[in-house]
Amino acid sequence: MPPDLERAVERVAESTTDWDFEHAIEWEVAFVLDGMLAVGGYDGFVRSLVDRCVETQTSEGQLASGSLTVFEGEWEPDWTEGEYTSIADPSSVGHSVLEMYDRTGEERYLDAARRQYEYLRDTERTSEGGIRQQRSRQSLCVDGLWMFCPFLARYGRIANVPEAVDDAVHQFEIQAEHLRTESGLFRHTWAERPDRFMNSAFWTAGNGFALMALVDTLAFLPTGHDGVEALTDMFRETAAAMLDYQDRSGFWHNVVDDPHEPLETSGTLMTAYAFKRGTDAGILTNPDFAKAAERAMSVCRGVVSDDGRVGRIAKVPGGRNAPLGTELHGQGLFLLAAAQFS
Repeated sequence: MPPDLERAVERVAESTTDWDFEHAIEWEVAFVLDGMLAVGGYDGFVRSLVDRCVETQTSEGQLASGSLTVFEGEWEPDWTEGEYTSIADPSSVGHSVLEMYDRTGEERYLDAARRQYEYLRDTERTSEGGIRQQRSRQSLCVDGLWMFCPFLARYGRIANVPEAVDDAVHQFEIQAEHLRTESGLFRHTWAERPDRFMNSAFWTAGNGFALMALVDTLAFLPTGHDGVEALTDMFRETAAAMLDYQDRSGFWHNVVDDPHEPLETSGTLMTAYAFKRGTDAGILTNPDFAKAAERAMSVCRGVVSDDGRVGRIAKVPGGRNAPLGTELHGQGLFLLAAAQFS
């Protein structure tokens, strides 16, 4: 890792340990856990957070960073349509729960992952079997692909549950049918009843979620699995579509194809992570992807403040017109992306 990036990682990591996690959203905590595990050196901090998520797991099986409550953000876009509680988001913590199982062999982590898997398996879905984003409606959100697909694939491999691996692939197929366009880009949110896009924008972070989900899930698919070719093609096509929209600064705009939207860090970090990991895995062979990832990581390093806060992050829940600032998931994403360049 370049010395200047290493120094930025140290500042971001130290700042993140002082963050208030009292009311943190599960998927934001998941990014912090994944990022801290990726850069290393914070095992005690990570384990305490993972244990908190396991200890407060609901009777239904959803992992939690505290208690699952109705989400209240700093701003409310029109596409959220009222009260929001998530089906998909808590499973993102399962990434790190399974990592802790791999590292420690403690059965309580695998048991917690099993309960989270069974919740996803048994929860009410869309008519095609899609895992819903919200409890209150039959909706799909591209974010969910990262929340549950790598978890399902990894859990299936570890616990020898092939149905879980197959379901991970199936979720991509369903979301691609409704959210992905011929360009390769994903729209943000679709509702089944009535059939409509709740948010049709090509949100950069949304496409970042899809790219990360694809490359991470591919890492856990068994060699020869029927889904490998389809997910590889999907990853390459979406990556190629995103490459064309990178700003000369190295950032992507908050909405992929809208130059009037601000340059934004979280979607840029997600894309940098996916491009670098895809290149290292031999999935992306065009050297332009590696160059784009380097440019993105370099410009994102420049928005880290002296006190370790990552700037220009779209405020939760994101989407068009989101104000920019600092957010917990931005901290984790910076660490996770930077670790790919070590």
